[in-house]
Amino acid sequence: MVDYKRLIISTISGAILGVFCILGVGYRLFGGDYASNIVYLMGIWAMRVLLGLAIGLADGIILLKGDKWQKWLNAGVRGILFGLLFSATLIMLDPYLSFETFGAGIAYGLIIDLVATFFTRKKKEKAEK
Repeated sequence: MVDYKRLIISTISGAILGVFCILGVGYRLFGGDYASNIVYLMGIWAMRVLLGLAIGLADGIILLKGDKWQKWLNAGVRGILFGLLFSATLIMLDPYLSFETFGAGIAYGLIIDLVATFFTRKKKEKAEK
């Protein structure tokens, strides 16, 4: 079953982090010339939104089993793997081969999954008790 609160939080987180990605890539690669590279920059932003959407839907994927820190470790590893997957896809299509964008995508995947897990934790903890 889809946790819509998690889906919304992770998608919005991806959209916000995508704006930071646009600012960083636009300034680094184009010297602040955003207007003539809008299609490229919006493609990067859309990839961050899709990353957030995928992480929001991946709540049921459990990679690590354990007791005390399982939820947080699982969220961290899952976020890194999704970030790696989406960043690898992005760098294969990127004519500029921006490895900073690649690294940022991995970090953004981690951040998105941890934020979504943090804001949806109380609901799940009550359901488990």
